[in-house]
Amino acid sequence: MESTKLVVHKRDQAGKGVARRLRRAGQLPAVLYGNGTTLAIALAEKDLVYIRQSESGENTILDFTIEGDTPESCQAILREVQIDPVSRALLHADFYRVDMNKTITVTVPLTFINEPHNLLQSANAMLTHLWREVEVTCLPRDIPDEIVVDLADIHPGATFKAGALVLPPGVTLVADAEEVIVTAHVEVEKAPAESGAEAEEAS
Repeated sequence: MESTKLVVHKRDQAGKGVARRLRRAGQLPAVLYGNGTTLAIALAEKDLVYIRQSESGENTILDFTIEGDTPESCQAILREVQIDPVSRALLHADFYRVDMNKTITVTVPLTFINEPHNLLQSANAMLTHLWREVEVTCLPRDIPDEIVVDLADIHPGATFKAGALVLPPGVTLVADAEEVIVTAHVEVEKAPAESGAEAEEAS
């Protein structure tokens, strides 16, 4: 996975008033934590938008340059973004320091291919996706952009379990291998209810 350079700034003040002033200036309040430390920072809102829309998304490895009285640099990853539930505006972000030689746990999106819709429809079956992402552990440089789920062999009444996922080298599944990711559930048609006359005749 490629890394992205990002310049952030230390901030000495906190609070709602400070956060509002930052946002009006096109900046977002954020924190950088890890290694037993927490640092208040600010970054350009457009940079966070770019990260989230990139191919690797929130799993992008970031080469931080932290400007302030004592500038420093480190690698980090985006952990959480707070978004206004009404306006959908970005409010705050949490970043986590990473050691490129130590494994971390991340959530990776699943990409589904070869879904046999025609076969399932002919058998009155419905494909249900129970998971859209999966947790894995790996070195930061080995974080995959996606994990592909090939459903070409799924048939009516079958399931696709987490243990069947094909993971890239160096990537380990966190979930139990028996966890169901996709089901091809066969719908059973209900028999029509008997009318009153038919019920009397049957008795």
